[in-house]
Amino acid sequence: MESPNGSCSVDPPGRLPRAPARQMLTAEQKDRVLRFIQNLDAKASEEFTFRDVVRALDLDSDDRRALQRFLDWLDAEGVIRRVRRRRYSIAERKTHVSGILNRHRDGYGFVLADDRSRYAEDIFIPARNMEDALHEDRVLAEVRHKPLAPPRGRRAARRAGGARTENGEDRKRLEGRVIRVLERKHPVVVGRYRAHSRFPCVQPLDARISDDIRVSPKEGMEPRDGQIVAAAITLPPGRNRLPQGKILEILGDPGEAGIEYRIVEHKYGLPVAFPPEALEEAEALPDRVREEECRDREDFRAESAVTIDGESAHDFDDAVSLRKLESGNWLLGVHIADVSHYVREGSELDAAAYARGTSVYFPDRSIPMLPPKLSSGICSLKPDVDRLVLSALVEVTPRGRVVARRFTRGVIHSRARLTYTTVAAILRDRDPALRAHHAGLVPMLEDMLQVCRALERKRHARGAVDFDLPEADIRFDADGRMTDIVPSERTLAHRIIEEFMLLANECVARELTASGGPALYRIHEKPDPRKVEEFAEFAQALGHRLERSGKEYTPGDFQQFVRGLRGRAEQKFLIHLMLRSFMQARYAPENAGHFGLALEVYTHFTSPIRRYPDLLVHRLLKRILDRKESEGWNERLARRLPEIARHASERERNADEAEREIERIKKTQFMAERVGEEFDAVVSSPSSQGFFVELLDPFVEGFVPAETLIDDRYRYLQKTRAHVGERRRRRYELGSRVRVRLDHADLETSRLTFSVTGFR
Repeated sequence: MESPNGSCSVDPPGRLPRAPARQMLTAEQKDRVLRFIQNLDAKASEEFTFRDVVRALDLDSDDRRALQRFLDWLDAEGVIRRVRRRRYSIAERKTHVSGILNRHRDGYGFVLADDRSRYAEDIFIPARNMEDALHEDRVLAEVRHKPLAPPRGRRAARRAGGARTENGEDRKRLEGRVIRVLERKHPVVVGRYRAHSRFPCVQPLDARISDDIRVSPKEGMEPRDGQIVAAAITLPPGRNRLPQGKILEILGDPGEAGIEYRIVEHKYGLPVAFPPEALEEAEALPDRVREEECRDREDFRAESAVTIDGESAHDFDDAVSLRKLESGNWLLGVHIADVSHYVREGSELDAAAYARGTSVYFPDRSIPMLPPKLSSGICSLKPDVDRLVLSALVEVTPRGRVVARRFTRGVIHSRARLTYTTVAAILRDRDPALRAHHAGLVPMLEDMLQVCRALERKRHARGAVDFDLPEADIRFDADGRMTDIVPSERTLAHRIIEEFMLLANECVARELTASGGPALYRIHEKPDPRKVEEFAEFAQALGHRLERSGKEYTPGDFQQFVRGLRGRAEQKFLIHLMLRSFMQARYAPENAGHFGLALEVYTHFTSPIRRYPDLLVHRLLKRILDRKESEGWNERLARRLPEIARHASERERNADEAEREIERIKKTQFMAERVGEEFDAVVSSPSSQGFFVELLDPFVEGFVPAETLIDDRYRYLQKTRAHVGERRRRRYELGSRVRVRLDHADLETSRLTFSVTGFR
């Protein structure tokens, strides 16, 4: 994998250092070669030359030698075919794609293609075609279209994995084989050590890594049997070969306090410690804003700017201000921490931030993208101190229409650090004590609510989808012990900040687009029509119709569908099922719009302390403000943007998965002491194996296996997703109120198992 320092920094004009001699191309360069070949394949071009690839990639002499070795390997693997010396053609009747492998515990898997515009459908990889690929590796796969037998009806088509097209032809399933692993997602595997006199091994905790890893007792550490360890894979698995590795670290005994964090950190490759060089750069930064830094900036210190965040927040990216103009319009100020002033391109801090990609937030701690000296210090918009910002100033009419926008470097002096709870109490509850304490800010907060409602109406009018599902809020006492798990509350204050940040992000995206230069967008592509039709058919069986307003489904169609679910027991289940038909939002250098927000253009600008793409967008915006035009700089950045976008998207997904895993672990730990207790619950997700239940208090979810329903003989009805008793006709379906007992809390798999004790 290419080092972050080599792939993220953007050299200013005139400073393009010569790369050291390489034996191999970097991962980014290999991707660009493959994209070049794939584009030729799509255009049905017959031949290309070595020089064509060199020109497309702008390689120096050292990289050209590495390129020749890579092309030789592609020729040997059948990806391309050598016609004559340094002239090639696309291999006949074969297409190749790079992407992320999602491997199932039963051995087969699916490749999620990097280029979703060409391969929106996941590519099925049978177990026999896996080669040495592991779960979440980035792979190169050979793809072929496999015809399916004519299905007997829609349900049979879905079971077979195919369907008929609109003209009646049988659709073909994408199937392939892994040719090569391009990048190991998990070079380090976390597992349980099993001692043996001849064949000690590590059993991976992730069931999708099915093979035990042989380790040699001579390789340094000798853990005790049953301990949790982190092991590096030195020899990947093959068709007739078990993987081998060496133990890197003994994480501790199962059940040891805090071991879940060490497991997740290693499992997801989350670097906790910063490189010494990055920390040294951070320590050299000032603790306060110097007056000379403010001279060429717009002074907003007289404005009543405030931050509004959660109670436990420690880093404050954004502050907001609002002022009414003589025209009757509003001037909204969204002031974002000027992180790029301190984190320079190509610096060690920049490299460390790029490698992390994003901050990771756990219920009681976090892994920041930037060292605390910046994230909680000089970049954090704390109250009563000067801070440097990059500000978006947007003029909005009373009806929420944007009539003007501009951007500027600024300096602010935050008036207060407000919380969502405080602002909600002031605006919704009209708490007299809080209104008196913040008397100078109350009029502005009330105006902010008015502007928020105007923006919200305009967003709904264009068809933006608002899911508004509660998340778990895990509460802790002063000693760090869990005390409760409750649904999170989305208050008026949350909506104010969300609307203001959405507007600022959209305005910056429009500015980047208007500049005509390189840009990084946050895109959300249209959903796969086939998946949407399958979902619509299922929802209709449950009594909910997804109406289509035109030839294609629009965001407004989904918005109306979600509105119709409000207050219904099946709301959460159907929304989660609907989201599976959606594409995943990601970063991209080309604009494809944002389907969920119903926006033509969108980016991320408002969180540079915790997201690397926002930091890069700040740099792009500053070049527009400074009117810096450099064709060479633009070209170098444009070549790097696809890799930056891919890396940032992967780090974001990785952080999301790590956060969800810790949340599951914490919920299981909280419930482990309550085995045998009974709870009121609601059936939330039925399946043929049983059904999930969501407890009313605490806010956790668990599974009721079908075999525990012993008061009758139950049949599962696929169409209505219900378990129905043959004798008593009792139904367990979406929304059924039940009384359940917690039978088992599996701390190793983070699963809660319940049984029904009563029907309510």
